[in-house]
Amino acid sequence: MKKKYAPCKGLLPLTMLLFTGIVVIAQPKISGIVRGAEGLPLAGVTIAIQGTPVATSSAADGSFSILAKKGDVLIFSTVGREKAMVKLLDQVFLNISLPFNSKSLEDVVIIGYGTSQKRDLTGAVAKITAGDFNKGNVTDPLQLVQGKIAGLLITKPGGDPNGELTVRIRGATSLEGQPPLVVIDGMAIDDFYKAISTLNPADVESFTVLKDASSAAIYGSRGANGVLLITTKTSRIAKPVVAYDGWCGVEQISRRFQVLNASQWRAATAALGGASLDQGADMDWQSAISQRAFSHSHTISIRGGTDAMNYRGSMGYINQEGVIINTGKEVMTGRLNIHQKSLNEKLAVDYNINASVTNRTLLFDQWSTGLTRTGGSFTFDVASGYLPVWPSYNPDGSYFNIANNSYLNPLFLLKEIDRKQRENFFQTSVKADYTLLKGLNAGILGALSRANTVHDYFYPGVRERNDKAEASKFNNNKQNFSGDIHVHYQKSFRKQTAEITGVYEYNRFINDGFGVTARGFLVPQLLNNNLGTATNVQTGDLSSYKNEVKLISFLGRLVYTYDNRIIFTANFRRDGSSKFGSNNRWGNFPSFAFAWRLDRAGFLKNSKWLNDLKLRVSYGFTGNQENLPPYAYQQLYGPTGPYLYNGQVLQSYAVVQEPNPDLKWEVRRSLNIGADFTLFNDRLHGTIDVFHDKTSDMLFLYDLPQPPFLSDKVSANAATATNKGTEVTLDATPLLTKNWKWDLHFNIGTLKNRITNLSGQFNGTSLSITNRHYGYAEGAGFSGTYVSELKPGYPAGVFWLPQFAGLDADGHALYNNYDGNGKLSGTSMFYTDKDRVFIDPTPRFSWGFTTNLTYKRFDLSFFLRGVQGQKIFANSLLNLGTSVFLPARNVGVDALTNGFADQPQPSSYWVKDGSFVRLDNVTAGYRFKGTKDLAILRLYVTASNLLLLTKYKGIDPEIRTEGAQRYIDNQYYPKTKGFLLGVNMAF
Repeated sequence: MKKKYAPCKGLLPLTMLLFTGIVVIAQPKISGIVRGAEGLPLAGVTIAIQGTPVATSSAADGSFSILAKKGDVLIFSTVGREKAMVKLLDQVFLNISLPFNSKSLEDVVIIGYGTSQKRDLTGAVAKITAGDFNKGNVTDPLQLVQGKIAGLLITKPGGDPNGELTVRIRGATSLEGQPPLVVIDGMAIDDFYKAISTLNPADVESFTVLKDASSAAIYGSRGANGVLLITTKTSRIAKPVVAYDGWCGVEQISRRFQVLNASQWRAATAALGGASLDQGADMDWQSAISQRAFSHSHTISIRGGTDAMNYRGSMGYINQEGVIINTGKEVMTGRLNIHQKSLNEKLAVDYNINASVTNRTLLFDQWSTGLTRTGGSFTFDVASGYLPVWPSYNPDGSYFNIANNSYLNPLFLLKEIDRKQRENFFQTSVKADYTLLKGLNAGILGALSRANTVHDYFYPGVRERNDKAEASKFNNNKQNFSGDIHVHYQKSFRKQTAEITGVYEYNRFINDGFGVTARGFLVPQLLNNNLGTATNVQTGDLSSYKNEVKLISFLGRLVYTYDNRIIFTANFRRDGSSKFGSNNRWGNFPSFAFAWRLDRAGFLKNSKWLNDLKLRVSYGFTGNQENLPPYAYQQLYGPTGPYLYNGQVLQSYAVVQEPNPDLKWEVRRSLNIGADFTLFNDRLHGTIDVFHDKTSDMLFLYDLPQPPFLSDKVSANAATATNKGTEVTLDATPLLTKNWKWDLHFNIGTLKNRITNLSGQFNGTSLSITNRHYGYAEGAGFSGTYVSELKPGYPAGVFWLPQFAGLDADGHALYNNYDGNGKLSGTSMFYTDKDRVFIDPTPRFSWGFTTNLTYKRFDLSFFLRGVQGQKIFANSLLNLGTSVFLPARNVGVDALTNGFADQPQPSSYWVKDGSFVRLDNVTAGYRFKGTKDLAILRLYVTASNLLLLTKYKGIDPEIRTEGAQRYIDNQYYPKTKGFLLGVNMAF
């Protein structure tokens, strides 16, 4: 991938091209135009003369006229905007600006199959809108809200542009760990990461997070890990508006491993025979494989319509180079949202179409984008350990490689091994709602999504090793059909209101694919485009699969409100999944929630400092089957290898999975107690939640003894675990004047995960994963050495290591030894399992802080976030931390002074403090005054990852937090820091 400077230069002519637009024509009388603070005309704004019944409303282009006399006071008001009052003097034409009222916009919250006013919510629900999104080089929608919502934990290990973010709501609720359900514009998507990666961040209007079981229960089993509701932008105005959002930026590596340079290596290996390996070069291999990366993003949208129909369509393009050479991605997106009303506004129809094409250039050993969440790359182990005295190329221009060296030239790995991935995604949905009677609505939804992924790989072979070229191609398809029938009824009587929602859902998921691998290509220039020319195809090189899953659900919800003070919500959902056998295919999941608005109570009703106070409590059940593969309850047969029979090579088959007809739903029970408050005339808003979740009958692939069982694996229910914590969110506006506005946002959350049981039964045999080895160290001399466990009383992935006790006089590592009662009995160079100790790696709390300052047309914001109490097993530093590897492999600078005379082994010495504070982004912008032709013109500059405060000496403390290798740092794609210039325009 070559560096591209043109996109940055191209912003200026594109900006000039878009400087054409809409001419706004004023109306006669006392007339004028109403615009939002962002410069767009506002339709439907009520203009009333104070103290009289005289009123009118603004037209589609924001224009209005009204008969009024000098001295009258005009009041301008509309939903979601702050009011404006103007006393007439000698004016005949008015230009009115109505800024967003963010508190009012937050009043309406999507809760799944409906909406609710924020003051009426009974569950733990959080919402964040576009004005509070993170700024900067945002190519993944999740980056918009990273660190912004308490309880929503988003982590991106490393800076790979093809990397996936780990997303958890209130922690992992199963041993395997699963992301939340993502619902985009009312459509639930089965593939979380596919849905996120194909969504243009510029199209997102808001995120809503359903945290507790009461809120998520409406989505049943699919909401067991929480629900992330994403709303895309729609049209709010009638007259067509064309908008352009674009930015161009540059990034570079923020931190590197401190390894020996050529002169340091020569000095350290002078007495070790280093001269025999010295090729006379002076290489910095980390610099050799890296680059200054350029990225750019462009989105053009058009929106408009009438009262009967409105629309918004957009086209987006993102090109992001990686800071490691020959890595990056290119994404093209298209989206169309149409809302139509007919039959005297009784029928409302929503059409949504979303399509994307993604081209990825991956690291040579990255066969899945999911590896960025669960593992590092051999690329960086090679680059940090390759000798600085070895050159990039031989005198004849070929790559320098050594035949008997286990590491190949890093430049060869990145430039000559071709690994690419192409992804096509299409999604469409139609939703129709009809008002049958006053308060009674019924509707249907039909949706289809299809994803195709093609993965290409080619290895050309290495001359020094005399090995053959190898190529492969894999094709995977995912198709999902979803449909529902929903009914909603609302009735008010006296001081009471009741809302009833009923839904029937049907989901069908079909997955299929195939793959081919072959070797021995005589014309490597063809890459993998003609696999038929291979000279070597082996057993197992051909593969294909197909599976299907169905999920059918019935659900109901009742919301009862008394006197706007007492609110009660009840949900019931019945889910049936084809992943389970007939014995336990269906599961029932109820939930209940109660809220009491104390601000309306007599003793607080007239309070001057308290604007709103609500107490909430909820309890509910959700079922989980998301981490269970298809056909897990059945006995499965599979190939186990070839054998020779009567001179023929035949394939053998055997049982590869034991049947389990009693396999059942994993169940999460959730208790949440919370409070929402507003103080000091809406200047301070806050939310406090305390939760306690218990997950039982956890689904896991357990080991079985052979005999008596034919297979050594079975999917079963056994373990239990708990998640509990506290979340606090505060929003304040300490300064608000005509010219100044200062907003602050702070959130903090704690999470404590504990496994409470790891035992169970299967056909009379005890299932137990007590002291189950989990995460392991990687590297020469200790590959497969386990460093973490699944242990009752501790979080999943607790470190289980010998306790380092220092070095003896000869530089040998010493470890604490304990007797049978757990008491310290001394130290020695040896240890057994009874000498290991448990170390909890999970953070004590995580937090985020945002400040937004606006002065007239200038704006400035910055965002800080941090993690406190996290522990990291520094596997990368362990691999570089010994001079024993010299001279054959390069080592870290600390290896010369840390005193280890032997190769260090995994121990508590390598468990490091991973706490950090990161200045994620700083943005400064200026919004020019709108004109008749150009409603919006805003220029801004953003700096990302400017500052990192941490004691951790690895390249970055933000590492994987899921799977068996959680909190183990081993060879991540380096994090980046960068700057960008952006523009927002509308005309």
